[in-house]
Amino acid sequence: MRKLIVFFLLILLPLTVAQEIKIVEYKIDGTMRVSVDESGNAKVEETWKFTPNLYLQMKQAYPTTYMLKREFENKRSDVEYEDMKIEWDDTNNQIRATYTLLGFAVNKGSYWEVKMGNDLTLSTQTGNTLVLTAVQPLFNGQGRLIETITVTLPRDAKNVRFENGAIKYELPYKESGKNPIFLGLAGIALVGLVLLNVPLKRG
Repeated sequence: MRKLIVFFLLILLPLTVAQEIKIVEYKIDGTMRVSVDESGNAKVEETWKFTPNLYLQMKQAYPTTYMLKREFENKRSDVEYEDMKIEWDDTNNQIRATYTLLGFAVNKGSYWEVKMGNDLTLSTQTGNTLVLTAVQPLFNGQGRLIETITVTLPRDAKNVRFENGAIKYELPYKESGKNPIFLGLAGIALVGLVLLNVPLKRG
């Protein structure tokens, strides 16, 4: 599992009572916008849209956004982030989050690097902006996860490329950086369901 999708993959891990999740079909569509500054930090906006049945089950398990944020803090103390805000969007069956991720890009000396994951495909690149996509089957084909990630690098970035699952670029100066771990709002619930051995049944 690549590092990008970790936030929702952890949400359901601490449930004390396993629930039987009945799902007719489910889909998760994730959109992430990442703006990287000259120091390697990133401002992130995420939106994850669920099918109504899966969204309802998540709301029942975590009725407040404070519970989601606390769960993340408990499970991912290795991640450095600031100003995290999460909100439910009941009208559109979505969860939205914004935060600043520290050390998203790593200074490798002659270039900067952001490890994104080998399962991502570069869809388009315009200057310092890259659009990456991924489609993943979930739970033995009962559902699917689609991600679209738009990464905007610093204005002065040059020699920008996506290779071996990583974004690499150069800047006219150097700053220190730390290894990034993307919060990724999608999978916490899904991995949690797997680890809990929660059965998935079609209604």
